[in-house]
Order: sequence, then C-alpha cells, then structure tokens
Amino acid sequence: MAGMIKRFFLNRLSGLVVLSFFSITTLAQGLETYDSSPKTDWKDKFYVGGNVGAQFGTFTFINLAPLVGFKITDRFSIGTQIQYQYFRDNSVASFESHVFGYSGFARFFFTQNLFAHTEYQVLNGRFDNSGQRSNIPNLFIGGGYMYPISDNVSFGIVALYEVLRRTYSPYRNPTINVGVNVGL
Repeated sequence: MAGMIKRFFLNRLSGLVVLSFFSITTLAQGLETYDSSPKTDWKDKFYVGGNVGAQFGTFTFINLAPLVGFKITDRFSIGTQIQYQYFRDNSVASFESHVFGYSGFARFFFTQNLFAHTEYQVLNGRFDNSGQRSNIPNLFIGGGYMYPISDNVSFGIVALYEVLRRTYSPYRNPTINVGVNVGL
C-alpha cells in the first residue's frame, strides 16, 4: 500500500508542475522587484499576493496560498504564506486528503531582476491510507528572475531545490514556478 501512495504522489507531480506554470500572484502595493528609488512610507514596504491552482479529472488538485511580505530594504524582503491543498485520486482507491501548511520566506535581489530565494514550509495532511495526519517539513533554496512588462505587471520564474527530502513530499527537484505579478 505504501508503494501505491508513493507512486500516487510521484505520478501526479507532473500535474503539480503544470499547475505551477499557471500561478498568478497579486501584489497590493506594487511589484516585488528591486527598486533603486527610496521608500518613504512604511506602507509601501508591504505586499500581498499568493498562488491559486486547480486540476480536475481522475486526479483533482486545488491549491490556495495567500502571502504577505515586507520589504526590509529595496533589495531584501521577508514574508509568510499559508496554504491549503486538496488532493483526490480516484485511481488509487479514492484517496483524498486536505493539506494545510504555512511557510516563511526571504528574498534578496542581486540586480533589479535577479534574486535569491529561501523558504521553510511545513505541510500537515494525510499522506497515506493510515488515516493519520502528519507534518512534512520542506526547505527550499533557489533563485529567480523577475521581468517587468509594464509599471504594474511583471513576469517571474523561480527555480527551487527542496533539501529536506521526505518520503511523502509532494515536491520533486527542481520545483519551478512561473507566474505573472499584477500590481493593484
């Protein structure tokens, strides 16, 4: 049975990767890119956003992940994100799980577009058919590129490597997220 569950997560990962290509981040106070102009108002240092993703069919996956960040300097920001994931797979004895998680992240811009990213995440859910919920910690290290398209829209790509490999981790290395940031 453990082999079936492990195969479930490994085989469905391609769907998660495809979903990550369609994640959309919304920022309330402007784009999270390196800006050489000084910030005078502390409210301008906060940004909000998140990811939304879904896949339906034999395998169903829904992901909701709002975030809040704070620009400590124009180049360095920290933030937190909460996460809800729903999995259902009718091909593996109707396996279903509600996964909840949280993370903290830090991001440093080397240039206006190129940045380093690190994130610690904990997911809590039922990852096998035992009925027991368990925590899975994840530590991501990587970087990305943010390309401004206009004053309030940018395209971003982030490549992350998960260094705390666990048996039931839903991630495979590397994890690549591609999205569009839209300032409100």
